[in-house]
Amino acid sequence: MASGTGLLVVWTDIAADYENEFNEWYDQEHIPQLLAVPGFLSGRRYQAVEGKPKYTAVYQLAEENVLKSDGFRAVREDPTPWTKRMTAQFRNTQRGVFRQIFAHGNSPEKAAEYVLTVRLNTPADHEQLFNDWYNEDHVPALVAVPGVYCARRYIAVEGDPKYLAVYEMADAEATKSAAWEEARNYGRTAQLRPHLKDLKAIVARRIFPA
Repeated sequence: MASGTGLLVVWTDIAADYENEFNEWYDQEHIPQLLAVPGFLSGRRYQAVEGKPKYTAVYQLAEENVLKSDGFRAVREDPTPWTKRMTAQFRNTQRGVFRQIFAHGNSPEKAAEYVLTVRLNTPADHEQLFNDWYNEDHVPALVAVPGVYCARRYIAVEGDPKYLAVYEMADAEATKSAAWEEARNYGRTAQLRPHLKDLKAIVARRIFPA
């Protein structure tokens, strides 16, 4: 994933009758339009193989304030006719703007075939322990699982849940392996598990760029 400290992620379903056109619009118009905005470093799309909504779009940003720029506002406030037509058919849409707080491992040279996005909250009185566990125990253990390249953690500057982790993977089977099961229970996990709230996890396959 391109370097940068900001991330914009959009999770959505689409009305069934518009799905083919939705994918054409996203790949042919919407992502190219956003990548022309200064500060947008990359745009990738994924289709869920586990979890929902069905589609995830991940935009790496130089930093989160790119979304306050004149370039982005021009795109957002003056949508094209095709954009208006498609966004009217979005369903179950969730959007988050994030700032990176931790990274471990190395992205592959070519965009990873799969990602796992995990969103969750934790009570304020457990937040320090939660972040220590995530950075020191949880992420390093999961990134060491065969088939997992790297992970990055983010904190929301817009949207809920507050925390997001993005794991880049070679295949979806990594999360079903015995090594993954052992890693996800490593360290202080049992201590933290009662304090993990509002969990939303999606395993998704890259569909753009193809």
